Formats: sequence, C-alpha cells, structure tokens
Amino acid sequence: MDPQVARSNRVALPLAVLIYLYYFLLPFSVSIGYVIAYAYFFINKKFHIPKDFILFILLYIIRAISLIFNNLSVLPIKEIFDKFVYVIFSNISINEKIIDRILFSIFFSNFIILVVGIFDRFLPMFWTKYYYVYVNEYNLKLDKKDKVVIRNIKDKPIEIFINENKILVPGNSVLTFLKLKEGNYTISSTDSFFLHTKQRISENYIFIKRFWNETNNFEGPFGHKLVASGVFSTVSVLFFCAFIFYKKIYFFAFLISFISLILTFSKSYIPIVLLILTTIFLTKYKNPRLILFPIILFFSISLFLLIFNPAFNRALELRKNFYMVGLEIFQKSPIFGIGYNHVSDYLKDYAKLGIIDNFSHTHNIYTDALAETGILGFLAFIIAYIYFAIKFLKKGYSENNFLAISGGWIVVLMLISGFFEKNLDRVIIDLFVFSILGLSNIKLSLKL
Repeated sequence: MDPQVARSNRVALPLAVLIYLYYFLLPFSVSIGYVIAYAYFFINKKFHIPKDFILFILLYIIRAISLIFNNLSVLPIKEIFDKFVYVIFSNISINEKIIDRILFSIFFSNFIILVVGIFDRFLPMFWTKYYYVYVNEYNLKLDKKDKVVIRNIKDKPIEIFINENKILVPGNSVLTFLKLKEGNYTISSTDSFFLHTKQRISENYIFIKRFWNETNNFEGPFGHKLVASGVFSTVSVLFFCAFIFYKKIYFFAFLISFISLILTFSKSYIPIVLLILTTIFLTKYKNPRLILFPIILFFSISLFLLIFNPAFNRALELRKNFYMVGLEIFQKSPIFGIGYNHVSDYLKDYAKLGIIDNFSHTHNIYTDALAETGILGFLAFIIAYIYFAIKFLKKGYSENNFLAISGGWIVVLMLISGFFEKNLDRVIIDLFVFSILGLSNIKLSLKL
C-alpha cells in the first residue's frame, strides 16, 4: 500500500469514529455533541464553507441588529454555532460503509432511549422519590447542589420568590424543575404551591419518572415532550427515506423512532409526520389516484382529535391566543422587532392575565420571528429555510441521494410543524438537523 494512502486511512478512521460518537451521544448530551463536532472541525484541516451558509450569516446579523436596536446583549446570536455543524459536516468524506455506520449509530441511540423509556414507564427502580409540602412559604436548606420541583395546580401562572429572585411558574400542574446550589432558600408566593425535594421534608411523596412527564408523555432524555417529538420526527423521516430510497433493512430503525414519536402523544407532530411520510411514499411509487390520500389522512386525524379529545379544543384556543399575542407584540416594533430571543419577556404579562398558559415562546416559529426580529428578520428566516428545503429536495431526487431527500423533507417538516410548535433554534434539534443537511451536501455514489 502507498504510504500516503495508509497514513490517510489512519487519519480517516478516528475522524469517522468521532462522527459515529456524535450521533450516538448527541441525544444524551448536547455538550458532548458540541465537543465532538468541533474536535472534528479542528482535526480536519481541509474544509470549505458552502456558499449558501451566507443565508444564515445574514439571518444572524439581522438578529444581532434587533438586539442592538433594543439595547440588549447580543449573546443570543451564539446560536449560529449550532448551525455551523452544517459547515463541519459538509466537509466529511463519506462512502456507503460510513453512511451505514452513521445510520446504525442513530438507530442504536434511539433503540436505547426507547428500551430505557419502556423500563422507566413500568419499573419503579428507575423512578426518583420526591417528598412534598403544599405551602405559601418554605425555608429550605440544601447541603449539596440538587434539583427541586415546584408544581402550580392553578390554571394560570403564579409568581414565586426564591430568596430575592422572582420566577413565573406555569399552571395546570406542570412540573417546574429548578437546579439550586448548596445553601439556604426561602421559597414563597402569595399563592399556594407544591414544593418537591429529594430531602424528607414531609411524609408525603410522589415518584417522578426520568423519561416521562407528569401526564405520561414520552420525553426520553430531552426534558420536554415537544423537544422529544421534534427529534423523533426528524429521525423518523430520515429512516423512512433510508428505507424507501436506500435499503429495506432500515424499516426496523424507522419503526423504533416512529413508535417513540407515537408515545409522545404529540397532537401536532404525529399527523404532520404521517402527512410527510405518505407524501414521500407517493413520490417514490407514483399513483395519481392516491395523490389526495395524504391530505385526507391528515384532516381525518385532525378531525378525530377534535371530536374525541376535549383537551385538543383547549389547546387550539391557547394556540390562537399565542398567535394573536405574537402579532400584537410584532406591532410594537415592526421593522427590527423587540429583540431576538426576548419574546418571553413580553409574554409574561399575558400569562399573568390567563390569556396564555406559559411564556417561553408563542408556539409558532413565524410569530416568534415577526415579534423578535421584525419584518426584516422574518423575511431572512423564511428565505433561508425555504431555500434549503427546495435545494435538498431538488438535489436528492435528481441525484437519487436519499440523504438529501431526507434533509429536504426534514426542513419541510420543521416549516409545517413550526406553525404549531417552537422547533427550530432549539440546540438539540439544530445540531441534528444541520448535521444531516451537511451530509446531504456531499455528492454520493451509492449502490441503490
């Protein structure tokens, strides 16, 4: 063997292993995912920046301007480093063997999450015991850094003071986890609330599952069912495309991720994913008579949820309120917005009035973009993502590249589900989606 080729192979192997570890460990630790991705970036000395990444550079320049215009810190624009994995993964040398190993890494990670989740659902050995009191004020002493949980059973948020710091706690019995350092804390409110700790502060206790929320929606290691459903949705689309356009063996991997998605009981992601999957199927096995099938399926599931799930009507009403509030905030500064990543500052007042039930965002990526960055940021946001959807769908179908096809449809999934949930600009979702788009950027020669 040529010495130079041998040396190249020795360098390529650890680089490839880094990529496998990235996809396997990312669901469990975003920090480790960052370290691995950027370790690859610095080790792999030869790289180029795709020209279309300029769209996201411009987007974040506009987001920075929105913050400067409102005299706010520009720290939120550090999110661009999440998107930079698109550049990193566009420079990976891959072949069929590496692709299969990447897909296996993603599958194995999802398989472990589902298996642990099933055990966590039924076996108390995985649960954590939290003692609780129902109070207006409580003096808590922590001997070490720990989590405490606050539960507000009212139907609207309440204000709680932790020493001198004020926080707003969502209503409807949603568990709010707080990480507190060692020390003494006075936790108080004008309203009564449940305080849960691992310390034995009373004889009353509940068990809190690690991978499930208080209403038994599957969250996995992601901490929130909507983040979990966003991740499982993108992985389901990836493996479905691998099954349809690449190798039939990936049907089992698709099944694992889709079952995980179903267990989240997401009222938005599940019907949208079914719509996307059916459309993907019809693009492969063209049949004009079935062209209305995905539309009928989508509306049938939506109608079923409306009729048989009373909570769905309440959810729709709240979503409408969120959208109207988002548009109202947009009118405060229609050109530059009120500052990227700061819509929650304005939502708190509406939450106190009971118009909305939480204050993190407007549950809509479009009203978020309008409110936070004005019409300029909204247009930059729309142009960037629609461009990427069209680019990768066109590339995928013209080159018979299943990765590009999946990348394009994942962006479409994000754009549609974004009408109902905050999905993009979440670290875990961005790191996964933009790494897949980076791989999709590479020209592949696969035996299909």
